[in-house]
Amino acid sequence: MEHFTDANELLQDVFENVLINAIKYNENSLIQITIKISRQKVEGNQFLKLEFIDNGIGVVDNRKEVIFMSGNRELKGSKGMGLGLSLVSKILQIFKGKIWVEDKIKGDYSKGSNFIIILPEI
Repeated sequence: MEHFTDANELLQDVFENVLINAIKYNENSLIQITIKISRQKVEGNQFLKLEFIDNGIGVVDNRKEVIFMSGNRELKGSKGMGLGLSLVSKILQIFKGKIWVEDKIKGDYSKGSNFIIILPEI
């Protein structure tokens, strides 16, 4: 099934950044990343919902919003490579989309993350 949104080549950079982080912030010998694509209605508008679910180190609750803010050095230390999640968030805003992170297992961040991206469907 094909899905369409109004974006440009920067969308590939967004996806690459999320996938690179899922690998970079994972201490398991077997790295698992599941990508789910679905549709979601938000305020009467149809969106594509992309979930990048990993088995990495997770994101503690008090960092879940901070990691998308300018000047943040990702999750741990200053390894900084790629676009960074603050720029990812800004790019998605240009495409009228959004990104956020939830626990893979609700209430236990240490089991991995679910980075969710929504983009308007056309």
